[in-house]
Amino acid sequence: MLAPNAMKGSLSASDFANAMSEGLLMADDTLEIVKHPLADGGDGTSELLVNALGGFFIQVSVHDPLGRVINSRYGWLPQTKCAIIEMAEASGLNLLAAEELNPMVASSRGTGELVLAAVKKGAKKIILGIGGSATVDGGIGLLMALGFILLNHSGEAVEEGGNGLIQIAHILRDKVIPDILACEIVIATDVKNPLLGAEGAAAVYGPQKGATPQMVKNLELGLSNFIGLLEQTSQKELVKLVGGGAAGGLALPLIALLNARMERGAELIIELLGVMDDLRSCDLVITGEGCIDQQTCQGKGPAVIAHAARVAGIPVIAIGGAINPEASYLFDGIFSITSGPVTLEDAIINAYEMTKSLSFQLGKLLNAFTK
Repeated sequence: MLAPNAMKGSLSASDFANAMSEGLLMADDTLEIVKHPLADGGDGTSELLVNALGGFFIQVSVHDPLGRVINSRYGWLPQTKCAIIEMAEASGLNLLAAEELNPMVASSRGTGELVLAAVKKGAKKIILGIGGSATVDGGIGLLMALGFILLNHSGEAVEEGGNGLIQIAHILRDKVIPDILACEIVIATDVKNPLLGAEGAAAVYGPQKGATPQMVKNLELGLSNFIGLLEQTSQKELVKLVGGGAAGGLALPLIALLNARMERGAELIIELLGVMDDLRSCDLVITGEGCIDQQTCQGKGPAVIAHAARVAGIPVIAIGGAINPEASYLFDGIFSITSGPVTLEDAIINAYEMTKSLSFQLGKLLNAFTK
């Protein structure tokens, strides 16, 4: 079985699997290969699920993190009335230039607009992948798009972006349509960070999204204020929720105020795609992603499939653009597609051919040992 994540910035999970397959079959055309590209809630999740489950994309005009109107999309599975939404499609880092990054003003409103469009389409369930966001706004922009009214102590609307977090004193639901309250929302993430503290949304992800040290302090104060209000409003304990820091805390208001829950993205997708049914009949699993390191071990697709293979007694190999020995305990072998010194740019450009070449060598080795 070939079950890789995407090689970020270079190969989609499907292209990664195709490159491996080509190389292996060049070495031994008698191999029976099953391809199960993976994702874990980040880039490529919607395309993977839509293609595998017989859906299609619906185009929607939304606001990007800085309030500009852009064309976005969500996946639609008509048989189950399930929408597949990637936060990065509307509120992603990829939508901003480096000099535009500023979590104090960046808003998740566009993601909320995708959710609202899906609900109006008739969605009974939404799978929301929250990787790659540009925001640390606690999801307040999303709430505003859904009709929630967020007010300060003076009864005035709060600002969007991280600036608004410290201002929030009241949450009103008067304009929220009932269909949103009834829709099941599954939030897919591969992050374990809590909302607050040294491993929290502001401290860890704030700087990646343009936060200065002072901004990190302000965001921490704002998130603390907002989570206190959410816990008071919902009567739910949220502040220590594992993964609550993902996407700047976006999951927490959805769990507090709507019919939402978090799930590990890789595990959810493996279940939806029926990967386990095929895995049990395989002799070898090959997985991979762009960089195989300690982050991989924290529940990304390659780690989840490796654990499942180990339980089933099936050997598992990982392939990556870069590899770190600290992740080697997960796999029976880890291999880099680079065979010598190479620039990152060249590795990205030539990733398909390099993956195919390495897979050819692996195929020759497997063939030698199975004769």
